[in-house]
Amino acid sequence: MNDAWSGGRGETPRILLIESHGPCAPVDAGLRRDATAQARAGYPVLMYLVEDGCLLARPGTDEELDRFEAAGGRLAVDRFSLVQRGIGHLPLRPRAKVSDMDELAGWITGPDVRAVWH
Repeated sequence: MNDAWSGGRGETPRILLIESHGPCAPVDAGLRRDATAQARAGYPVLMYLVEDGCLLARPGTDEELDRFEAAGGRLAVDRFSLVQRGIGHLPLRPRAKVSDMDELAGWITGPDVRAVWH
């Protein structure tokens, strides 16, 4: 994950998008489309899937996340959310990194990070 988050102050802002809505939420994939657009524009983008959003970490669940990863976006998934929903033992997207809230807290407070929680 560090390669997508290298650099320091004064460089290109790093974008952290936190998705808590799952595939069945009555909202569209706007945040995921925005993430894809930012990744295609060359920004280092990390999407963190938490709460019901962790359901999107399963392969084949979301075409926009497929496009996001193809554009170079990085994906992290909250371990507690996976376990809480009983899917911690199931396969995830091949490039998804299982992570914990303490790592998320470090990313949010890092230099030059712009974070959005959805």
